[in-house]
Amino acid sequence: MHLLDLTEECLAAAEGNLAPLPVGPDGKKPRARTRIQVFKNTFIERWFAQAHPITPGVWFGWLVAWGVWSGAQAFGLGVLPLFVAGFMITTLIEYCLHRWLFHFVPKNQKERVQHFLLHGYHHEFMNDPMRLVLPPIGIWPVAAIFAGVWFALFGSYWFPIYAGTVAGYVAYDWTHYYTHYFNPKGGVGRWLKRYHMLHHHDSPNHRYGITSPLWDFVFGTYLPLNKMVRQAGRHAAE
Repeated sequence: MHLLDLTEECLAAAEGNLAPLPVGPDGKKPRARTRIQVFKNTFIERWFAQAHPITPGVWFGWLVAWGVWSGAQAFGLGVLPLFVAGFMITTLIEYCLHRWLFHFVPKNQKERVQHFLLHGYHHEFMNDPMRLVLPPIGIWPVAAIFAGVWFALFGSYWFPIYAGTVAGYVAYDWTHYYTHYFNPKGGVGRWLKRYHMLHHHDSPNHRYGITSPLWDFVFGTYLPLNKMVRQAGRHAAE
């Protein structure tokens, strides 16, 4: 067995052929699956392919604090626009990845598996609590790459910008978890939850923003909460 071999149920799910759970001894219809094992290697699966929702703050909170503190020592109040710039860059990256990478249309079996690992799993098992934030196998290499790129691009300004970028990522992950596992009664929280749930249940080709709808407005994929794409399609068919 290779280290990153996928389970048979993962491969089946990627093809849309995952068998339903068997009927229980009481004869009742089984509940729908809420999660599956992705990697055969249980160590990889347990420690690198899933993550508790609190972990983004544990992994990267110190980087944010250190970046702001060291930036303040070097640039004074100038650290604020650098930090905000980094945060805004993350919101754009969030949108671009969600729209053009996570929702790419696979053309063959290999691409269907890649798509499932990137984002298809989340749409299939959208409330799996251990895969609502990016796991180490996904985020740690990306964080290291961005650190190198930011250093090359921004020179002595890189660390406060990187701190803002990391803070934006943590905000993204925690907002995503919030929209799935909390039930806000009003305000911004309720709006964000409804906006993201409509992406899942009504319009997967719209409403890509998680932390905000800003880039949906910019790129023309924003839809108001009262506009239902699938409902309109049903009415047109009738």
